[in-house]
Formats: sequence, structure tokens, C-alpha cells
Amino acid sequence: MTREARTPEVAASPRVSASVRLEPGADTDRWLVTVDGVPVSRVSTPVAQTLRAMDGSTSVDELRRRFAPAHSAAEFADLLDRFRRAGLLHGSERRTAGRVTYRPPLTIQFATLRAPQLFAVLHRVLRPALVGWMRWPIAAVMLLGGIALVVQSGEAMTALASPLPLTDVLVVALVLVCATFAHEVAHGVSLAHAGARPRRAGVMLLYLGPAFFVDVTDAWRLPSRASRVVIALAGPAVHAVLAGAASLCALAAVDADTRRTLLLLACACATVVVVNLVPFVRFDGYIALMSAIDEPNLRARTMADAGAAARRVLFGAEREPRALARWWSVPFGVLSVLVPTALVWFALERAVGALSGAGPVGALLVLVLQVAILLAVGVPVVRWLAAGARKGRGRVRFLLVGATLVAAIIGAAGVIPVADVRSAGFAVDGARTLLVVPADSAATVPLDDGTPVVLSTRGILGDAPVASGIAHPEHPRSHAAPISAFAPVEVSGVEVDAVAVGVIDLPVDAVIPAGGRAVVHLGTRSLLSHVWSTHVADPVSALLASLFPSLDDPQEDRT
Repeated sequence: MTREARTPEVAASPRVSASVRLEPGADTDRWLVTVDGVPVSRVSTPVAQTLRAMDGSTSVDELRRRFAPAHSAAEFADLLDRFRRAGLLHGSERRTAGRVTYRPPLTIQFATLRAPQLFAVLHRVLRPALVGWMRWPIAAVMLLGGIALVVQSGEAMTALASPLPLTDVLVVALVLVCATFAHEVAHGVSLAHAGARPRRAGVMLLYLGPAFFVDVTDAWRLPSRASRVVIALAGPAVHAVLAGAASLCALAAVDADTRRTLLLLACACATVVVVNLVPFVRFDGYIALMSAIDEPNLRARTMADAGAAARRVLFGAEREPRALARWWSVPFGVLSVLVPTALVWFALERAVGALSGAGPVGALLVLVLQVAILLAVGVPVVRWLAAGARKGRGRVRFLLVGATLVAAIIGAAGVIPVADVRSAGFAVDGARTLLVVPADSAATVPLDDGTPVVLSTRGILGDAPVASGIAHPEHPRSHAAPISAFAPVEVSGVEVDAVAVGVIDLPVDAVIPAGGRAVVHLGTRSLLSHVWSTHVADPVSALLASLFPSLDDPQEDRT
């Protein structure tokens, strides 16, 4: 079967969509392709001439003869297929981003379309501060603040690994929300200052987390790469300045509580900066890299190259023309798949852990969330597999390779050992230390007499081990536990309902807080068993138990 027969989606005489326009770019040899006024790509003059000639009456063969005689029919067909997938051809148009937009794999945006007017006002207000010499004090705060944070790293790690007063948590959370808003304002104002327009702005769910956003696509109209990079990095600069200022203030603070809060804020802002600069996700670092090398749609093009390389290796597909003619295109595309996948997995694990003790409602949310993620991630995977079946050397090879890969993944997951642990809490009750779980939790801790337990603090970003002991099961009974047993906060005099399921023997010289995390070590189990139990069996069991409650459930003792 020939390549032409494999791409029937492109018409014999293709026609450019009526919403597509070609505008002269800042570079003399590049053109800006816009859809409904939104820049979507930068193309060379021959490609622009090809698009102009697609009037619905010129055949594909004639287009190739006139504009790409050095390319084979298969290579030209791939170019037309990229036009189609980009929504540039008649019949393949994409819906213009509006008030609510979904961007795969896991981003939902809720936007206002009045962003140009809003940022025009903000630009007029902030213009006096947008002067060139301001970069020097900003750089000084970043540099000196970074040094100050390194000097205070010991105190910072202690703050991150310890439960915090609720007031500290609320203050830091409020400042971070305001900083994130200022982060996006910086993008929009710097874009307006450079002479372009922020089209949309609003809030979004990004990899299961809430965030603000500003659409800076119009930056591709700017002639200077440096200007586009500055716009992309203006947001992280806000968090970097705040982190530096908080670190310097902590260095000068006398009050220990104030210093702890400032260090926590500095660490949180520094983390935002580091994560934002990761270039393999659609964060600011990716936009900056894309602008610096003047290659739009970098992730999509490199992932297409990586997908083509994988199809060639696995299914024997023909070599396809590179979407990005750079040696690092394939490895960058692979990382652009793996890093977002890791972020989604990390977010899912945290969500499952947070909802595991929330009863049937939490179990239902876990299952619904996982189905949504499977659909969002599964669609591009299915499309890639369909392309592999279509472009490979035969269905027998496709089925054999596919079955081998599935068997290898399941087999590896079935033999890779992982620690079988259960996370609970501990609470000091006089001379005894109790192993406790939330009162409304459906989770169980299968204790045997002499099960090893590690006690630690509960911190915002980490835990600090404080003691190791041996747990002995007891008949479940109600018990009031400090809130720090289940959350990384401390509220004096506030306790939560819990169920004591065991008692922990500790060394006589152990010094522990009133409450914290208890990690029960049950041995090891396979990765497959862990995933199945945590993500399927446990939430399904909790949900079924609420729908079909047993009539003879034993009643727990109350004290």
C-alpha cells in the first residue's frame, strides 16, 4: 500500500480554510500563519506560496510539481497532512479558543475575552515602572536572595518538614495566590509593552491543579526573539523576586515564627520558579525556549518526530520527514511525553492519597478522576497506535509487537517489588502512643503483632523521621487526636475524631511530638498489586460498602 493511499483525509485538490491568513513576519524569509487572527505557525516563503495556491482547483500533484519538485509524493503528502492536522485546510477547521477551552492532555481554561482592554489599562498604570534600569535591582534581589536562602537552608528544611501553625499556612497560601496572579499580569503587561495584545486571560485546571493564565500567542508577531523570551520569563521573575525578598527578610528577622513563615514562602516561590522553567511541559520555560530558537509548536513537532521514530522501530514504518530539522528533536519529543506523564501520575497519586480516607465520596471522586485521565491520555495513544497499524509493515507485526509490549509491561509490573506500606497517624495518649486513622476513613491498616512502624512529622513538602517502633493491634475504638496526626498543620487545642487501631512500643529515650505520620511497613508486594489495590480495589470496595452496607458490622468501642 502506498503512502498516498494511507492519507485519504486530504482532498485531491485541497483548499485553504477561509479563516487562514498569511502575514509578513518580522524575518524577511518567514511568514506568519494566522487562524481567525490568531498566530498558529511561522513558515518559509515556499510553504506560504503553497498555501496560497491551495484554491480547491489545483491538484496535489500540480502543487508538488510547482512548489516542492525535490520532494517525493510521500513527503509532500505528509506536509499536507500536517496542514490538515493544524486546521489550515477546508473541512479540518478547529474551533477558535473561547471562554471555555480544553487543551490535551489535562488542561481546561476558563477565560475572559476582554483581556486586551484589561491589560491596556494595566499597561498605562504600570508603564512608569517598566524602565530599563529596573533590571539591575531585580537581578540583585534574585541573586542576594538566593544566597540568603542557601545560608538558611537548614532552617528552611526544618520548616518544610514540620507541621505549621494554621495562620502560617493561610498567610503563605494567600501570598502565593496573589503572586500567581501577579505572575500572569507580568506576562500580559510585558506583552502589551512590547506592542502585542494578550487575547485571553482567566483561570484553568492544569494537571489537576488550579492556576491563572494569559494567552501570549500574539508575541509571535514581535520581530525580536529577545522580546518574546522576556515576555515568557516575566512571570517566573515575579516569583523569583518574591523568593529573594522573603529570603532576605528572613535573614534579618528576629522573631523565629516570622522567620519560619518567610522561609516557607521563599521555598514555595523558588519551587514555582524551578517547575515553571521545565521546558518539556507548556510552562514558561517551554515558551522561552521556543521563542529563543524561533521554532513555534515545538512540543507538537518533536512529539510527532518521536512518534514517527517509535513507529519505525517498532512497526517497521517508513522513515518520515522531520517536523523539526534538529538533531535533538526525537529525544526532546520523548521527554515531552514522559515529563507530563510523570506530572499527571504525581498529581494522581497525591489526589488518591488525599481522597483515600474520605469515605464513599472520596472513592467515587478517585474513580471518576481516573476514568477522566484514562480518556484524556488514552485518545492520543490510540491515535498513535492507529497510525502504527496504518503505516507499519503489516498487521501481523503490529499485533505481535503490541502483544509483546503489553505482556512485557504487565510482567515487569508483576515482578518489580515495592514497599507495602500504609500511612496512618499517631497520637500520644499519656504514656502510650496510639496508631490512629481518621474516624470517617474507609482505609484499613492490616496489623500483625510486632509490625514495624516509622513515626515522622508531617510537613508541607516533606517529613522528618522522629522514631521507630513496633505496633500491636487493638480493638478499634474512638479517640480524639491532634490535627497534626493527619495534616501538616498545628492548631492549639483543636483535635479531630479518630479511631485507634493499635498501640506503638517505642524506645524509652524516644522524643516525639503530640501527633504526626505513622508509616506501617507490611513488607513488599509487586507494583502491579500496589496499583491495582490503591487505584481500583480499595476505592471500589469503599464505594460498594457504602451502597450495600452489611447488617452485622461490629460496632467499635467508644471511650
